[in-house]
Amino acid sequence: MNTKLHLRAGTAMLLASLTTPAFAQTAAPPSAGEATDGEIVVTALKRAQNLQDIPAAISAVSGEDLATRGIDNIESLTSAIPNLDFGEHAGTTLISIRGVGSIVDSGVTEPTVATYVDGVFMPRATMGYLRAVDLDRIEVLRGPQGTLYGRNATGGAINFIAKAPTRDFSAGFNLSTGSYSAFGASAYVSGPLSDTVSVRLSGGHEEDKGFVRLLPGNGRIGDQNSEYVRGAIRFEPSSDLTIDLWARYEESYGGGAYQQLFTPTALPTTGQTTKPNQIYGDWPYILDTQTFIASGKIDWKMSDSVSLRSITSYVDHKSRVDFDADATDVPFFYATNFKRPSESFGQELSLIGDSGPLEWILGAYYFTEKAGNALPLGIGSAAAGGFGVLPDTQLVQSVDTDTKSIAVFADATYSVTDAFRINLGLRFNHEKKDFSQDLFLNLPDGTVAPLASGVTSSIKANRFLPKVNLQYDFSDGVSAYAQYSRGFKSGGANLPGGGGELLGTAAIYQPEVLDAFEIGLKTQTGDRRLTANFAGFYYDYQGLQVTITRPPAVTLVQNAPATIYGLEGEIKFRVNDAFTLDASANWLHARFRDFLSIDDARPGLGQINLDGMQLPHAPNFSGSIGAQYRAELSGGFLSSLTLRADASYRSKTVLRYFGQPQDIQKGYELVDLSATLGAWDDKVRLRLFVNNVTDQLYRQNATYLVTGAYYGNYGRPRTWGTQLSVDF
Repeated sequence: MNTKLHLRAGTAMLLASLTTPAFAQTAAPPSAGEATDGEIVVTALKRAQNLQDIPAAISAVSGEDLATRGIDNIESLTSAIPNLDFGEHAGTTLISIRGVGSIVDSGVTEPTVATYVDGVFMPRATMGYLRAVDLDRIEVLRGPQGTLYGRNATGGAINFIAKAPTRDFSAGFNLSTGSYSAFGASAYVSGPLSDTVSVRLSGGHEEDKGFVRLLPGNGRIGDQNSEYVRGAIRFEPSSDLTIDLWARYEESYGGGAYQQLFTPTALPTTGQTTKPNQIYGDWPYILDTQTFIASGKIDWKMSDSVSLRSITSYVDHKSRVDFDADATDVPFFYATNFKRPSESFGQELSLIGDSGPLEWILGAYYFTEKAGNALPLGIGSAAAGGFGVLPDTQLVQSVDTDTKSIAVFADATYSVTDAFRINLGLRFNHEKKDFSQDLFLNLPDGTVAPLASGVTSSIKANRFLPKVNLQYDFSDGVSAYAQYSRGFKSGGANLPGGGGELLGTAAIYQPEVLDAFEIGLKTQTGDRRLTANFAGFYYDYQGLQVTITRPPAVTLVQNAPATIYGLEGEIKFRVNDAFTLDASANWLHARFRDFLSIDDARPGLGQINLDGMQLPHAPNFSGSIGAQYRAELSGGFLSSLTLRADASYRSKTVLRYFGQPQDIQKGYELVDLSATLGAWDDKVRLRLFVNNVTDQLYRQNATYLVTGAYYGNYGRPRTWGTQLSVDF
């Protein structure tokens, strides 16, 4: 039986298990998330804390809010988090926070915003498509998190935290449908197996037919089908010891990898179009990913003041992409069997202490990863003559990376008085990467013609990542902080070029280092009706990894200096028990500094000084506003009606950093509407929604190719749907 049948069978068994009788029930343990008194408790800084007490720019979205707002992935999370930006290109996710993010669309670099699933680091940009299912909450930390999170958290960190097994039996399912023939089914069951063991199982299937029309017929691409299953077990042999084991598998497959034409190509054909969400193609469109994650966490309270935590993780990820690179009916370029696998292991040990006025964490971390990036670039008959090869010759460019990283860290907060605290942190990170590059031709008859084989190189990096934070409480609900911190992202090796360039040490690009200065004000009224948080920041950015295309090589990663500063604020106001308003506003100035590069669309200009040019995915202004009204209905069958409206705006956004008209997405706004009807004390919920109500057209990515055209992707058009959720 293949993987898809296994997943479907598992989902069916899960739905059937909802009728399983409950075991003896006991009180559920307290957990992080939305507390009964209205406080939000998070674990973003490695210990459970009230969100408002943390001297940092952190946002948290509870599981209930995720369901109400229909947030199920990082892309939809952007409407709820200040200064979070998302783009994608052919299986690579481009995630930025405050203008700091990965802007290399080939996936040859690692992410700059660290993504975690229950404390497990997701090391590759192709992992950003994981579904946000069965979640307790999402926590987003803005700004570098070098001390506690280490490498590749230069822009910040996003934590997806799943619901834990419960001591009380609970179960439920969700059915959904919508535009583009969307359909989804998921379910969960949770409860005790004994007085000391509890389990949780969840899984589901989602699909749609895609919103991009494939010409010349009426085919569709952009479709994606996902199947996922997660199992968790919690052992509590004593009140001082908790052991959590969990595993998750997700497979996503369909025609989700493509790039559309923004401008006409120079190819002699009428089989091309620049109409949004329409594309010509003469090659299959495939985006297929499989991700398996396993983790074990031990929390041991060794004494009243000291606890030990161990997190062990394993991630096995595979990604395959195929698409017609020239987006015409002419056989020019195509990507075939573009593979980016990753297998990683992580181990973190932490001692967490609370000794009167001093709270501290001592830890050590080990991480290893084997990652590949192999792109066979097919050269069709229309291009073969120009490159002096036979039609359908494939130029295969690959780089394998073996990473080993070791870190030790310490973080301590000392309460000088009841109102004044000093937080000091330091992490030492040692990292070594070994690279092996291959460059060869796959000839049409199956012959392999090597151009370069097994070219090795390596880099090492030793970095101290400090943090200094001062916090002062003006009153019970008002505090301010000032912080200095440093972020670090690894260097790497480029894919080898078609002419044999970019091999060995010539291929290496350098790490990123970011020094960040931030001040913030956090306020909340005594009755928690109004919460208003503000931050201002200044970043000195060295070694920012950016990319240009070089025919026929896909990307060339360069390093650039930059300066970023800005202001942001988020407000939540509970007008009364029924009506809630939330809003955010962000001003950002993100600019290159003395950076020379060649625009591949205008190579005749030679080196261009991009000093003062806006960074990609860093709009000068962005903001959002949401309103939610919940009416409690009379007793009986119907229990509640919740209406929600969300609107967001982004000003001009640079997608490709040379400042040409096709490099830029003009300012745009998005509006989402939803209504949720609850029945039987909200155990049954029917949600109706329309996203992108105004059918706004906006670009998420842009690049330029040797065909003489700009390419990229558009965001999703207007979509509608219904969701039925039932809890037992």
